[in-house]
Amino acid sequence: MKNLRILFALILAFALTGCIEHHVVIVLNKDGSGTITEETTLGGQAVAMMEQMSALGGEEAGDPLGDMADETKAKARADGMGEGVSVEKVEKIDANGRKGGRVVYAFKDINTVKFQFGDAVSDMSDGMKPPGADAGEMPEEKPMTFVYKDGVLKLANPGAGKGAEGAEAADEEEEEIDEQGLAMAKQMMGDMKMSLKLELSGGIEETNASHVDGNTITFMEMEMGKLLEDPEKFKAFSKAKPETPAAMQEALKGIDGVKIEANEEVSVTLK
Repeated sequence: MKNLRILFALILAFALTGCIEHHVVIVLNKDGSGTITEETTLGGQAVAMMEQMSALGGEEAGDPLGDMADETKAKARADGMGEGVSVEKVEKIDANGRKGGRVVYAFKDINTVKFQFGDAVSDMSDGMKPPGADAGEMPEEKPMTFVYKDGVLKLANPGAGKGAEGAEAADEEEEEIDEQGLAMAKQMMGDMKMSLKLELSGGIEETNASHVDGNTITFMEMEMGKLLEDPEKFKAFSKAKPETPAAMQEALKGIDGVKIEANEEVSVTLK
């Protein structure tokens, strides 16, 4: 999984847009093949802002909303995911007041797959900035990689288990979040949802994963609305600025709707 700094950067990039949902489900079959489904949608306010930014920027700005269901861009992403990864389906989403896209990638052998959660959203976030604005640089992180043999999957979870790395002390004073700031946060980010899950089609016999439900392992799940329901927890979380899954899991302990896998390597034995 990408370092949590990237997730925070994505949150900041979309904070003014109101509600983004980005969900990824990786399905692994017993023979090592499977699919990766990425679904990204935006609410009405976000769609309006994106369309406005695109109109102001002209051809240079492109069509970020259309990019979510662009087959050419999806094929380019598939090429970057590893040998044998192809695009199975690309479709637009326009339902219940939300717009976006769904892309289904297929892989023949999960051993060749390299997956970066958030890449699709990161590319799209550039289109949310005013024309000429600096897109900024995302830190380079290792992708999620997989080793599958004899019914056992070992998944590398980069960035996990590194304690307080990157959480060096800051000299400047932290600004307290008041009630007005909390209300603003609820308005801007209350509907934001993100998740990354792994489904084992044959079922799970044994695993060291932290969050398991039936044949599904959750590596990351965040519903900002549920975090914001606990003002004190949100203030503590904001002040802590956790930068690793382990630190984030500790900071969010007890919050329903927020899950982070902190193990550096997740092992799963399939049924």
